[in-house]
Amino acid sequence: MSAAALRTYSRLQRLTARVTSTCPTARWPTRCTKRCLSSTAWIPPELPILENRLDSKDDEITKYELSCNVRPWSKDGSRYSRTYRSQGLIPGIIYGAPSPTSPEPSRILTLTSHQKIHRELVINKLPGYSALSSRVYDLTLLDSTPATEPGQVIQVIPRDLQMHPVRNEVLCLNYLRYYPGRPLEIPLRYSMVDDSPALKRGAFILAQNRFVTLTVLPGFKIPNFVEVDCSGLMLKDKVRLDRLALPEGCEWGKDVDDEFLVGSVFGRAKTMAGVEEE
Repeated sequence: MSAAALRTYSRLQRLTARVTSTCPTARWPTRCTKRCLSSTAWIPPELPILENRLDSKDDEITKYELSCNVRPWSKDGSRYSRTYRSQGLIPGIIYGAPSPTSPEPSRILTLTSHQKIHRELVINKLPGYSALSSRVYDLTLLDSTPATEPGQVIQVIPRDLQMHPVRNEVLCLNYLRYYPGRPLEIPLRYSMVDDSPALKRGAFILAQNRFVTLTVLPGFKIPNFVEVDCSGLMLKDKVRLDRLALPEGCEWGKDVDDEFLVGSVFGRAKTMAGVEEE
């Protein structure tokens, strides 16, 4: 390594150590190599230890809650969005009709705290997924608009989550109004893996679809996962809809048919030989 490269590397190390957990625009608690414009260090408040929501009973309907501020339409645009992000606020919009028969009301511009989104992405995430789009949130509006009142609660589905490709920061998060019967994308989870001769010897499922579209009937719990039965899977088998367990009170989406492909089983030649001997 040349002397110039060594000096540059040492300077970056000192800069990274100086701004660790001090920049409100960084995706806490990762490091940010941008110079923070704030004069005081930003220390994220302690987050409460939340219970694992996946351990709730089957008959309990899990509720997720978020709150956001409302911004005026006169402050919409890329320049204002960059200013909001520097303050730790993520811009977005509420859209969609509240029911299948009613017309779509006026859209609402929102500002959500980056800390709250981070909590849902990291602390309350599903194992292996950041399944925001699979949940229905009670979104509380902290400000008033001509069409809403402060404290009004709207049921929404987070949509269009945009992340920075390098810094892994949240750039935008929109909300789609939810009503019972609106299709949801539910993640898939593999079960009974040890009962598969191929998977327990190191084979894997090359996934073609990681989510499946469901319609949840009114009064029923929105499932966190849809179980995929992997028992008896051999190499080169295809996993289709017949191996998916439909949760209670749910219906398959219109785009889901009997040929719905979850994935195919692949493995090495050594794994294949072991399965064939069995």
